[in-house]
Amino acid sequence: MKFPKELFFFIPVAAGIFLLVTMVNNKKDPSRPELTEQSRPVNVITAMPMTIIPKVTGYGYVHPTETWEALPEVSGKIIEMHPELKKGTFIPKGALLVRIDPQAYGYAESRSAASVMSVEAQLKELEQQKANTEKLLKIERQKMQLTSQELERIKQLFAKGYISASDLDLEEKNLLAQQTSVDNLINTLQLIPSKEKALRAQKDSDISSLSERRLDIEKTVIRAPFDCRISEVNIELNQFAPAGLTLLKAVNISAIEIPVQLSPAEFSNLLSSRIGIKSPLLTTQLDMDAIRKLIGISATVRVPLFNRKAEWQATFMRTSESIDLDTGAITVYVVVDQPYEKISPSERPPLLPNIYTEVELQGSPRENRYVLPFQAIHNSFIHLVDAEHRLHRQKVVVEMVMDDMAVIREGLSGEVLVITTDLVPAIEGMLLEPVINDQLTARIGGLDIRK
Repeated sequence: MKFPKELFFFIPVAAGIFLLVTMVNNKKDPSRPELTEQSRPVNVITAMPMTIIPKVTGYGYVHPTETWEALPEVSGKIIEMHPELKKGTFIPKGALLVRIDPQAYGYAESRSAASVMSVEAQLKELEQQKANTEKLLKIERQKMQLTSQELERIKQLFAKGYISASDLDLEEKNLLAQQTSVDNLINTLQLIPSKEKALRAQKDSDISSLSERRLDIEKTVIRAPFDCRISEVNIELNQFAPAGLTLLKAVNISAIEIPVQLSPAEFSNLLSSRIGIKSPLLTTQLDMDAIRKLIGISATVRVPLFNRKAEWQATFMRTSESIDLDTGAITVYVVVDQPYEKISPSERPPLLPNIYTEVELQGSPRENRYVLPFQAIHNSFIHLVDAEHRLHRQKVVVEMVMDDMAVIREGLSGEVLVITTDLVPAIEGMLLEPVINDQLTARIGGLDIRK
């Protein structure tokens, strides 16, 4: 049986309508997925209160604590020199460095000594003259007494007419002559003290001159004032050395000094909290030892080009009197004793002048402090993970920054989990998945000096 061709057109259309009606009748309502809160993985460290020592690292060049220049106070020819008097050599304290010819000063000493002896002889002569004059005065006074008695007897005879007037006059002249003799001897005795005083003054002057001449002789010998290393030599044997010329220079090898520049904030972080209004720093009775003890700064010196184990313990000595106008920094001076001890050319060099050093300054211990990575601080806030693993923003007070670490003074208590990941955005109360950074936690825990 043949179907008409027109039916073949309607069969697909009918099938499509049937399928559409079936789909509409069988469709279901759309399902909505359940919303669940997603946690954010974050790196955290376990922070707890600890006792730390604030540290600041600075750099500076080595300087000698004492530089000595040999400037002779007398002139003359150099007749003797230390056999090792060369630049760079070590000379022990008290060793003879240079001797100047003392012959001319020896002659001057002999003349001064002779002058002293001459004055001493005059003093002895004056002393004997005084004794002789006193004896003679005693005799002359006795003679005057006898002459006076004789004059009285002559006067009685003259009154009775037994002798002439010329005899009386002669006896009166004798008495006057005797009185003059006594007066002359008295004047002589009165002049002796002034002569003695003048001679003693001359003797003192001659003794001073003699002491100067002997001192000049001592100045012809120049010795090392301390254990030193020669840094400059400007003289040769048999050369004439005028007074005031720098013959040589030497540096003290018992200690060296290193100036280190710190910002005022870094320096204040090192200061002990014991420094207050009643501290001796603010009084007129300034005692440097007391000030150093009160400030409480110690130091460790290293040479960056060598093994880090090559360290020297240093002592804080003082600070500069003013702020550097160019850098705005304060200069701290530390001293290392015996810089040539235990040296090893490849690992522990001597601290020579002008060598570049790293200086780590340590302050007094600070208790109940938290140490966190500086990157965990966000405008005086840190992000914590609470007991429900949710974010909590906590305001803190940063006391100081040591390298990449911040020291927290206030705002935390007990053991806390601090987020070190930089969350963007950081929303209060957001769910977190903390992952403890054991390596960083251990590094911070190593700063606790109680361990």
